[in-house]
Amino acid sequence: MLSILIPVYNFYVFDLVYMLHRQATETGAEFEIKIIDDASDVKFRIKNQELRELSKVSYTQLEKNVGRARIRNQLVREANFKWLLFLDCDSEIQHPDFIKRYLESCNGECVVCGGRNYENTKPSDHQYYLHWLYGKKREVQPAEVRNLEPNRSFMTNNFMISRSIFERIQFNEKITDYGHEDTLFGYDLQKNKIRIKHIQNPVVHIGLETNTEFLEKTKEGLRNLKVILKDNGNEKKLIRDIKILGYYKFFKKTRLIHLVKFMFRITEPVLYKKLMGKHPRLFFFDLYKLGYLCSL
Repeated sequence: MLSILIPVYNFYVFDLVYMLHRQATETGAEFEIKIIDDASDVKFRIKNQELRELSKVSYTQLEKNVGRARIRNQLVREANFKWLLFLDCDSEIQHPDFIKRYLESCNGECVVCGGRNYENTKPSDHQYYLHWLYGKKREVQPAEVRNLEPNRSFMTNNFMISRSIFERIQFNEKITDYGHEDTLFGYDLQKNKIRIKHIQNPVVHIGLETNTEFLEKTKEGLRNLKVILKDNGNEKKLIRDIKILGYYKFFKKTRLIHLVKFMFRITEPVLYKKLMGKHPRLFFFDLYKLGYLCSL
């Protein structure tokens, strides 16, 4: 009935898999847990391969990193059941009925998103504060808010999809680096008139990255966004749904983009210093992203 699919990269998933295995077993439903490691460092692979000892769990290691889109498509090709539950490896299960809530949402062809949470207390080390702040302010939303614009609120870290839909709309494997594969997947669902249902069933994102790592991954995501824009031309819905693209297109249309690039070259060191400090502000983060995108 349910295939739980977890792509792994440089993270210990022992606790996550044990919790999922226990909850799925308690429901009495047919299930499997499939894990593919995307060429992690050796220390993670040695520890995680112990998961093979669990019943209904398969653990596969790739020798070459294939990226976030391709590994998810591969997980589905190896899955056996009708319902596919995707979870990021750096997740912590928050609710004792997490699996049960998803199974209760199985209804014909559908896509169901559970949401994302972060720890309520900010990290004691300010090196992790930017990621935590962004997550708390921008990513954590109750289901009733996410359902107002369901496709725009789509995230791949915690969602269930029927196989019949996924076989029509897969992750775009042109997206090889980090970032915005979920944006494109949600947009493809929308183009095919598939509405996403949001429920209150979040996981806690525990894999915080340092300020430096988070900013670098943000830049990777912006480069992916440029690829998405190029491949999708001037589709107005895509530009409307992704706010930063709207600003980018405005500056390009009004020929102000060179001014933005010039200003970014001047202010980038100052913005960077503020984002790396003890009191980063998302306003400066937004300015940095816009300047970087316009400079690509």
